[in-house]
Amino acid sequence: MPATPTTSRTAPLSPTVLAHLPNVALILALYASDYVHTRRPDLAKVAAFIVDGANRFGLPELVHNTCHLVAYWQQCADDTTTSETWRAHRGRFDTYRLVHCTLTDRQFATVRRHLIALAAEAGAA
Repeated sequence: MPATPTTSRTAPLSPTVLAHLPNVALILALYASDYVHTRRPDLAKVAAFIVDGANRFGLPELVHNTCHLVAYWQQCADDTTTSETWRAHRGRFDTYRLVHCTLTDRQFATVRRHLIALAAEAGAA
């Protein structure tokens, strides 16, 4: 479920930093935002949603959720999931929304370029 805006105890995450995170962290940052899936997403807007979502979570929560999701996916790949792990995953994430926050590798590459451009624009301002 998307994160609710909270007062961050850390400095805002730079788009440059986000551009270097793994795809799963970008998926979760997009998941935490108000992003609504469209058939042909505007990837510049997706980059802005990722920045928003990452800053809603904050770095500690983003890393924590990334670890949980990767561990769950690994259990699925190893065919070792149980009803308890499935319930825990469902309690933490809305799978339908997660799927709709997933992009292709080509889309992620474009989003990363947009993130770097956002950082350059912020630096110029």
